[in-house]
Amino acid sequence: MIQIKKLNDLTKPELDRLFNRFGDDFSSIMMETVVPIVNDVRHSGDKAVKKYTEKFDGVQLDSILATKEEIGAGYKNTPKHILEAFTEAKNNIEEFHLHQKRDAIIYNRGGSTLGIMYQPIESAAMYVPGGKASYPSSVLMGVIPAQIAGTKNISVITPPDKTGRVPDTILAICHILGVDRVIKSGGAQGIAAAGFGTETVPKAEIIVGPGNIYVTAAKTYLFSLGVIQIDSMAGPSEVLIIADDRANPRWVAFDLLSQAEHEERALAVLVTTSRSLAEAVNEEIKKDIDSGCGRHEIKKTSLRNASILLVDSLDEAIQFSNSYGPEHMEFMVENPLEYLHRLRNVGSLFLGDHAPVAVGDYYSGTNHILPTGGAARFSSGTSVETFMRRTTFQHLTRDALKKARGPVNIMSKVEGFDDKHGGSIDVRFGKE
Repeated sequence: MIQIKKLNDLTKPELDRLFNRFGDDFSSIMMETVVPIVNDVRHSGDKAVKKYTEKFDGVQLDSILATKEEIGAGYKNTPKHILEAFTEAKNNIEEFHLHQKRDAIIYNRGGSTLGIMYQPIESAAMYVPGGKASYPSSVLMGVIPAQIAGTKNISVITPPDKTGRVPDTILAICHILGVDRVIKSGGAQGIAAAGFGTETVPKAEIIVGPGNIYVTAAKTYLFSLGVIQIDSMAGPSEVLIIADDRANPRWVAFDLLSQAEHEERALAVLVTTSRSLAEAVNEEIKKDIDSGCGRHEIKKTSLRNASILLVDSLDEAIQFSNSYGPEHMEFMVENPLEYLHRLRNVGSLFLGDHAPVAVGDYYSGTNHILPTGGAARFSSGTSVETFMRRTTFQHLTRDALKKARGPVNIMSKVEGFDDKHGGSIDVRFGKE
């Protein structure tokens, strides 16, 4: 099903495909499609949002925002057992993210008082994908850390269905969280509406959440204009599994398949020290695909991107992962916690045989809005900190400034700013 190869035998093009996997260059999509849409929304507001929602989603909107009645109806229409499951997950996510709150830092050094203040970003929008699937869990993952940070003005952006409605479960989660602003438009036009603001949509200062290539391009373009902050440039979702010879092949196969069923471009990679495990996992995957169950065609297409790599040792597997920078990494080995300090550059880490990615996607409390395409090497997933601004401050006494006078004069002179940089200190001491 998936070709099994030794990591050391991969060619340079094969390695390049693994490590430079963000996706196709979207500069042409950006310039030809996204920029015109974004600029149209900027100048024409609601009218443009409605126009593109009709063009791309095939629905005429009476209003861009869901009404309170629609949100309330979504909650009432959602079965009790679904509400209970999402509420339990909500409690876990809140508990985990409450531990991320930051206190101000303040200290004194010889008459200089220095510190850091953490303040919430005032307004935020969460993109919740639609189309091939509905993602109410992404509402939890985006809204909860923003609320804990102290953000007051929160919007959810999500595409409507063909009747102009947002799925009941998404509206139900908004109701549970107290979010009363749901923008019923996806794609570049939904991002632009929140980024610039329109007659009915208030402007957001940050937009987070995964989406398709048009959403990513729109977020990136608005960020480049200095209009909004974003979480990251999201590419296809991915999992890397490191497993030893005692791992259960059926469990490993299901975890790879659960990634593959996301979308056609999803990436699933297994790295193992055991050829017998690799072959057994492949056989389990073949059984699943041959059965035609679930999102069959999506899984089948996605698995064309999958890899099974053989390594000589766990050390080699860990080294590969640290360079690969996976969005999700499952570490299915004996005594996984013993390796924790060696595992770096992972968006979210799942340790042991009983921690599949799905439990973090939905329930355990960690966030599932994560860096993809290797960006875990230099960035982190969505957290309370995502929605906070960090401001440094200093207060100096006269004596403290006097002590700084000589070094600042020397340094500013080296850089060619001694007239007013150094002078701004000298002027405070007159002829001293």
